[in-house]
Amino acid sequence: MRIRELLNYGAEKLSEISETPRLDSSILLSECLDYDRAKILANYEEIVSDETITHYKSMVNKRSEGYPVAYILGEKEFYGYNFYIEDGVLIPRPDTEILVETALDIIKKYSLKTVLDLCTGTGCIAITIKKENPNTEVTAGDISPVSQKVFTINNRNLANNSVIFVKTDLFSSFKNKKFDIIVTNPPYLTTDETDERVEDGWKEPTLALDGGRDGLDLIKKIIKQAPEYLNTNGWLIIEAGDSQMDEMKILMIERGYKDLYISKDLAGLDRIIVGRYE
Repeated sequence: MRIRELLNYGAEKLSEISETPRLDSSILLSECLDYDRAKILANYEEIVSDETITHYKSMVNKRSEGYPVAYILGEKEFYGYNFYIEDGVLIPRPDTEILVETALDIIKKYSLKTVLDLCTGTGCIAITIKKENPNTEVTAGDISPVSQKVFTINNRNLANNSVIFVKTDLFSSFKNKKFDIIVTNPPYLTTDETDERVEDGWKEPTLALDGGRDGLDLIKKIIKQAPEYLNTNGWLIIEAGDSQMDEMKILMIERGYKDLYISKDLAGLDRIIVGRYE
């Protein structure tokens, strides 16, 4: 078979499961051939070996079963860095890069030195902040054993083991420890939304998605508890859903946060809320 024929095969096979079947097909074939996508397009009529065809079709079959491309490839780009990915961790999203950019701006503006990333997952937030601002001391926390494994690999590969990992249920392992800034992308889908996605075939772990009845179970705890772990004038940055921002803003005002503002995601929806605690 030729590259052109394989691309068409993959696109047709994935047309019912993917919103971007041809893109998915080309990404998977690029991985099999070790070609970039430009070289794929430039060599449409190249004949592909039987071994590569078998490998490619197995990847397409897995994608057709609902597995995200990132799980199949074992990696996902975030903020220009390639993060190791496997089943059991949330796949980094481009919208979360806005959280990182917001944190980096505040760190630079106020010369902040200590950072905590709660619910770190792959470590994409914590490790990216460390990479972009090496003078910060960055700590990452998560309760998931899979997260700890994946984080450890990314920390070694990307940050020379310079980020501290703590296995913790939110703040439970940080007694008497304070930070200049706390960032978090916690589970914030409602239980109903999570169930719908599972029924639709989502393969990401419910632990990283389900935020309870209103999606705010963990967020309410973080807003309430974070001041105990923030230095004077410390900052809290949370990623959540557009429909949750008004309630989160009220909760943060009631808890005593100042200078609140909200940043929008790539679709123009409210995605990041920021507050300072005096």
